[in-house]
Amino acid sequence: MRSHAPATGPAAARRLPFRITRRVFWDLAVYMVGLGLGVGAIFPPFAVLLGVPDRYADRSSFQAACLVAGFLVGAVNYALCRAVVGGRLAVLTERLRAVAGTIARGSRGGDWSPVTSARIEVDSDDQLGTTATAFNDLLDALEAGEHFRSLVRNASDVITVVDPAGTITYQTPSVGWVLGHRPASLDGTDFVALVHDEDRPAFRAHLSGVLENRPQPPSVVCRVRHRDGSWRWAETVAGNLLSDPAVAGVVLTTRDVSDRRQLEERLRTQAYHDPLTGLPNRTLFMERLRTAEREGEQAPRAVLFLDLDDLKAVNDGLGHDSGDALLQAVTARLGTCVEEGDVLARLSGDEFAVLLSGARAAEAGAVAERVLESLREPVRLLDRYVHTGISIGIATSATCAASGIGLLRAADVAMYVAKSTGKGRCEVFQPAHHAAELDRERLRADLHRALDEQQFTLAFQPIVELGTGRIDGFEALLRWHHPQRGMVPPADFVPLAEENALIVPIGRWVLQEACGQAARWQAEHCARLKVNVNVSARQFQHPTLVRDITEVLAATGLDPHLLTLEITETLLVQDTSQTAEKLREIKALGVRIALDDFGTGYSSLSYLRRFPIDVLKVDKSFIDGVADNPEDRTVTGAVVQLGRTLALTVVAEGIESAEQVSTLVQLGCPLGQGYRFSRPVSATEASRLVGERLLVGALSPTG
Repeated sequence: MRSHAPATGPAAARRLPFRITRRVFWDLAVYMVGLGLGVGAIFPPFAVLLGVPDRYADRSSFQAACLVAGFLVGAVNYALCRAVVGGRLAVLTERLRAVAGTIARGSRGGDWSPVTSARIEVDSDDQLGTTATAFNDLLDALEAGEHFRSLVRNASDVITVVDPAGTITYQTPSVGWVLGHRPASLDGTDFVALVHDEDRPAFRAHLSGVLENRPQPPSVVCRVRHRDGSWRWAETVAGNLLSDPAVAGVVLTTRDVSDRRQLEERLRTQAYHDPLTGLPNRTLFMERLRTAEREGEQAPRAVLFLDLDDLKAVNDGLGHDSGDALLQAVTARLGTCVEEGDVLARLSGDEFAVLLSGARAAEAGAVAERVLESLREPVRLLDRYVHTGISIGIATSATCAASGIGLLRAADVAMYVAKSTGKGRCEVFQPAHHAAELDRERLRADLHRALDEQQFTLAFQPIVELGTGRIDGFEALLRWHHPQRGMVPPADFVPLAEENALIVPIGRWVLQEACGQAARWQAEHCARLKVNVNVSARQFQHPTLVRDITEVLAATGLDPHLLTLEITETLLVQDTSQTAEKLREIKALGVRIALDDFGTGYSSLSYLRRFPIDVLKVDKSFIDGVADNPEDRTVTGAVVQLGRTLALTVVAEGIESAEQVSTLVQLGCPLGQGYRFSRPVSATEASRLVGERLLVGALSPTG
């Protein structure tokens, strides 16, 4: 038997409007003709009522004529209705066919081209008008859907639909320009297979959480393979639409974030690494240190704090480019001293640190020795070699735990001890170092009050004519009488004053007191005694120095030629153009300039030619052996001869014996100072010496 089951599929969908149309017009024809025949059949009785004689109405020919007339009327009505209604239904049928074709194409291949059918003009409110309105509403809905479908097709993000197993069931065309794949080529493949092996566990966990409707982060970032084999960083947002029959899957919206990831990596590198050396910076070092402390509280750890010696001298003498080159060369050498797993970082300008964990912590001393050894060879910078050393502080978790101080801070304290006791060496942190550091902090705090509370005084050491014993002048030396500690040595507090710029107001006070005392000597004893005042590098660089000197000389009335400012050689290598200009300004006031500790720093004859120096003070290290060491005697004699040639006054420092005085006189050295003549004395005692004997017999070199 032939089946009468209704046809299905696209072909049936295309035939359906025609079958409906034929059935409608067949029923209409039956109704119209039947109605006409019915009217023709019942018309004869009505004809009698209308006055037609019975003899005519009863005739069969009349009745047949009525039936024919009714049939014709029904047929004409049918023809008119078919022409009017059929035409309008034909338009609707044609439009529906076009829409059906669009839907069929979109369902098969995803090509939802815009519907080309025009809307039907609605000119009535009957069933046909209602049908036309419904058709127009259908077109509106299709066009609205096309808007969103177009957005999906042309979106830069890749939209993928996968089943619960992760198999791709739908893919937008954007996968082509994002990952290089044709959409159809991925149908039926496992999306997870495109994810990098290292990222798959995180991606699977995220997808599983979405399927189980567990709370999840909004997205997961992973590497996805491009068709060319490269990996792209992608951010994927997953949405569970399994319950939506229109989707029936998990929707993955994937965005290429490779550029953003690269930018984040660059920013992270900039934030956590030193741009000059490429090493981790202080921030990253502290993170690694905290991580090491969290991961193994009982595991041994050690930190080396390294401070490069004399980097400032290289920057000032050779330029900052050379200083940068030195840092890079030192970094390369330090890299050979550590192993994988160690953390080598640059903390600041000339400070480095090394973190050793686990078994490596026990090798901290050996690492420090390798570092010291690596820097024994000079570093070549352009056309010259530079010798540089490094001071190292070592701190271990064991000693720090006992002292309650952090590893880095403890290593810093130990480094300070190493630097202050000779440089170019290492020191292991001890609890006593922490106590000393705390003492320095307290001393630094007390230093702020010392000037206001008038705790400072001046001591004066005579500068003597070696041939006659006559006092030529005094060097003013700063002393601090602490209310609890007593006399604090200058070596303990002057560096602290240098660190926090207190040396500037303190130096201004020293200048005021020394010049005032020299003016009083001149007034009381009619003695034109010179006074020497030490000026630190920081005080010299302060912009008010020349003005301060001018104001002090004006306030005290001291002859400027009686004032000598003592500077060190290290100052001459710092920004030489500005240094020379300031020295010329000071000389213009009539003040003399002395070069202190000559021979111990960066001695160069060019300094004596380029800078307006008046006095050379030979360092005590040469004077100690001048009487019995031929080399020291030769150096001292050369300095004396140099001074005579350049019209410079030479002063020998640290004279302690009559033999030294005799040798210096033989070498022609005119002036000297030291314990052989007098220790530094108070202003009152200095006045007594000046007042009692200008020709100081008690201080005579033979006395």
